[in-house]
Amino acid sequence: MISIESLLNFQGYPLEKAQQEMLRIQSFSKDEYYAWQENKKWELVRFHHQHNPFYRKFVGATLPDRWEDIPILRKNDLQVNSSNLISNGLKSKDLHFGSTSGSSGIPLKFARDKFSHSMTWALILDRYSRVGLKSTDYQARFYGIPLARSAYYKERIKDYFMNRYRFVIFDISENSLQKFIDKFRASPFRYLYGYTNSQIRFAHYLQSKGLKLTEICPTVTCAIVTSEQCNPEDKAFLESVFQVPVYVEYGAAEVAFLAMSDPQGVSRLSNETVITEVISDDELLVSNGKPGRLIFTNLFNTAMPFIRYEVGDLGVIEEDPHQVQDKLLDLKGRLNEQVILPSGKIAAGFTIYYISKHLMGTFGHVSEYQVQQLSSSKFIFSIVTDREIDKSVTTLIQEAFDKYLEPGLEVAIQKVNAIDREKSGKLKHFISHINSGAAK
Repeated sequence: MISIESLLNFQGYPLEKAQQEMLRIQSFSKDEYYAWQENKKWELVRFHHQHNPFYRKFVGATLPDRWEDIPILRKNDLQVNSSNLISNGLKSKDLHFGSTSGSSGIPLKFARDKFSHSMTWALILDRYSRVGLKSTDYQARFYGIPLARSAYYKERIKDYFMNRYRFVIFDISENSLQKFIDKFRASPFRYLYGYTNSQIRFAHYLQSKGLKLTEICPTVTCAIVTSEQCNPEDKAFLESVFQVPVYVEYGAAEVAFLAMSDPQGVSRLSNETVITEVISDDELLVSNGKPGRLIFTNLFNTAMPFIRYEVGDLGVIEEDPHQVQDKLLDLKGRLNEQVILPSGKIAAGFTIYYISKHLMGTFGHVSEYQVQQLSSSKFIFSIVTDREIDKSVTTLIQEAFDKYLEPGLEVAIQKVNAIDREKSGKLKHFISHINSGAAK
């Protein structure tokens, strides 16, 4: 077994220095933090304007005087040769490289300098320690895996040395889920980590067997859900079946680890490493506690300019006058998930969640679901359930579409054994096959 701390140190990442900087920032009063943040953000933007040709061209020859006038960066702005995005003077050996899953479009290759990557890990280790976890604790990992032979075994070997067992969630049929239970019975897992919907599917299967997770694996102390939205009802359900606290993690691979819930259930932003802003559709800052589009700035990444970068999520933040870390009060679906309707109305993709909530509140026993929009008026509602889909269920679903979207939509309902996942293993609850110019 190798701890992440040992691995990073072996690879030349200055983790100890990053942890010391983390502690220094956390020791600030809120006023001291704001002063540090103000200096740090301008230091960063000046560095990139001077040393990063892409960013200088993006911003213009002269930097704005006001932070809110700095242009907002989006993923499509960065869809160029990644070598053209890296600041001058940095060598590959001094960088960490990665890529996004591509779940919201084309994958994005990104880079961080080694100190910035170390700050991200220092933050993760800090947040995990707050919920009673160490990097060496045995992890039950609900995640995808590359299926190409060499990449597959590379991940399996990595899992072995990092003291985690990967439950591959491309197949979560009942036969596979029974094998999950057998593995939990035989293994002293400390915590679960991975995709929200895969853990929910596992919890539904446990419930169908009349089991609680701690009955078959008493060493488990908590679960962490990530990569997919977890609403309060899902969190409560997981906690009722797992019988341990469930913590919600939020991040964007290219930017940083962005937020995680604490033992009190409050989602704390990563203010030590990231600035979080909320803007309106007019790209103006909204007031504290108001909803809007989330944009982030990684304060330490000198390799690539993730400055006022829009990830495509909607949310609400609230300043906490007593802590460095502010609160993420609400997080909703991606901006690019939109339901375009015959009347011209456009609904956010997370509206589908309310339709499913309406269904589960009355019908119950829904393990998984997915809605695909074929045209502005035609939808397919796929559902995994052990109940029959009769006329009453069909009527219930149609009523929900009428209520939350608009009347007159054509909804084809199909009962399936499983929902196909993306290559990453994520489950998308809503998929649109049309665009904003689509007709009926």
